Amino acid sequence: MTIPLPLTPGPDDLPHRPSTTWLPTHHDLFLAMEASEDALFVTNQDGRILFLNPAAQQLIGGSQRAVGHPLHELLHCVTRDEQSIERCPLQTAVSSGQITVLPPYRWTRPDGATLDLSATYWPRRKGMTVIGTLAVIRNLTEQQEMQRDLQRVARLAEDAPNPIVEFDENGTMLYANTAAIELMNAAGNHGDSILSIFPPQLEQIILSCLDGNQPSGQYEHALDHMVLAWTFFPIGDLRQVRAYGVDITAGVALRKAKESAEESAKAKGLFLATMSHELRTPMNGVLGCTRLLLDTAPTDQQKELIATMQRSAEALLALVNDILDFSKIEAGKMTLEVADVDLRSLIKDVITLVSELARQKGLTLTTEVHENVLPLFRGDPVRLRQILFNLVGNAIKFTEQGGVSISVGVDQASSPEAEHVVIRWTVQDTGIGMTQEQLGRLFQAYTQADASTARRFGGTGLGLMICRQLVTLMGGTISVESTPGAGSTFTYTTNLLPAIHRAASAPPDADSLSQTAASQLPRRVLVVDDNEINQVVACKFLQKLGCQVEVARNGSDAIESLSRTTYDAVLMDCEMPVMDGYEAVRCIRKKEEEQRSPRLPIIAMTGNASVEDAQRCKEAGMDKVITKPVSLISLRAALNDLLCTTRTGLQ
Repeated sequence: MTIPLPLTPGPDDLPHRPSTTWLPTHHDLFLAMEASEDALFVTNQDGRILFLNPAAQQLIGGSQRAVGHPLHELLHCVTRDEQSIERCPLQTAVSSGQITVLPPYRWTRPDGATLDLSATYWPRRKGMTVIGTLAVIRNLTEQQEMQRDLQRVARLAEDAPNPIVEFDENGTMLYANTAAIELMNAAGNHGDSILSIFPPQLEQIILSCLDGNQPSGQYEHALDHMVLAWTFFPIGDLRQVRAYGVDITAGVALRKAKESAEESAKAKGLFLATMSHELRTPMNGVLGCTRLLLDTAPTDQQKELIATMQRSAEALLALVNDILDFSKIEAGKMTLEVADVDLRSLIKDVITLVSELARQKGLTLTTEVHENVLPLFRGDPVRLRQILFNLVGNAIKFTEQGGVSISVGVDQASSPEAEHVVIRWTVQDTGIGMTQEQLGRLFQAYTQADASTARRFGGTGLGLMICRQLVTLMGGTISVESTPGAGSTFTYTTNLLPAIHRAASAPPDADSLSQTAASQLPRRVLVVDDNEINQVVACKFLQKLGCQVEVARNGSDAIESLSRTTYDAVLMDCEMPVMDGYEAVRCIRKKEEEQRSPRLPIIAMTGNASVEDAQRCKEAGMDKVITKPVSLISLRAALNDLLCTTRTGLQ
């Protein structure tokens, strides 16, 4: 910027003249003003701007023209005298010839930016006459904002509902907010030390936090009326520690209540299971004796008494079984077995069991098994029979005339490509029916339609609840439709696996994937899984891909199988008893390294889909990871990646 020299302040214009023989030149003064970080404005006696340095130009806006404009109109600076009369500090400096200081104030620039400024006005003299001012404007925005931030942080700490305390390395308390002081006062009122609000190992915690330069763990500390959780943080390089306390009284109480409830439920479940087992033994003895008595040619009166004993014992045994199942459900220990299931034979067995009761009441029993139901499936035959027997038995119990019908078929939603088959079961009766209110509480434990039901028909109300739990375990749902006086219809679904034959070499199905001519024999694959359902699914898929399949139940069995037989690939479950998949693969890779044998392709099968779990599989030595539920597509892709070569592979 070109500055006319006559407008540049000379030595007489400076507030203090140099005490040495050296006097600054105009060029020296210009350089000093140009280099100043403060905004400098030179005005005439009327307050109009004659000159401003780069810092001043930047302050008011780089493109704004200021020379010739009144400084007061630009900066809007005012002071108040003792009579609270507003005055322009620039005019005050000119009229009084005194240095005028304007305390920090907020100024809004024409572009809308708000700045914090302070100003000092130095009178410019020529001889004894004041000819203008040198206004020194300092931008305090950053400092003020920092100060406001510090104040906000201080207020947050001070007003925080939880205690905050700072210590030096010797354990001396340097700061405590209001919440901490209140706690210490409360401790003092109870005759305790103010330090009693902190964990007893306070000094060791502070030193450990400083030495490690890491935040401490959470320390729970119980007071008379509350429980505090303290966490300690090192403060930079100050060798100081800040402690934050959190009131966790409610959380601790909830945790204790939860633990107490879990212990109570565990004790109750254990008691029920123990008593049920103890009761079943003598009841089996009673039932055995009644059957033996029936074979001794008793009189008609004795037969009647024996039949009464047998019905009573069977009713009591059914009650014990229900209680045992209920205890398993509450303890989360109800599990399903997997075996071959002939649904037609199962339904026939249930009809045989209930036919005598239906005959005595004059009821008809009808069954319909649709043609789309295959002869054999894989599932839990005991639990399937229990569900159907319970529902048919209830239907007969609450039906006085008419009959009960059973219908079984493959659900329309079941896809041929699905891993399991959805079987839909329907049990319909012409009994007393239920209202909507009764239906709402039907599947609750120890609950029946109304209070008179137990008195009239007997039972505990556990059967339907157990049926619902078993259906849920089988991946299905259960529902009921009913009208008072017009009967009820129970409908439920169960997921069953198709029956498979574990042959050493099974030809692929019509839709299986073929291999190229270069590799005619099926590949040999070892499936390692402790869950029989998972074994069945994996074996079925591999057979569809034309593979020979063998099964191992855990990692230890897998290592033994590998020592006897050569396999092209291994499907390895990760979580198994005895030896899990991670340890098994580590052992396999170590043995390969020791014997310098070719690397065996191993595919991990895991129910965990996170990146961390996949990385854990890779680190253990597994080549590929597929997550459950395993699909045919994902298994085919994994095998292709590992087994295919430039000429052969699964297409």
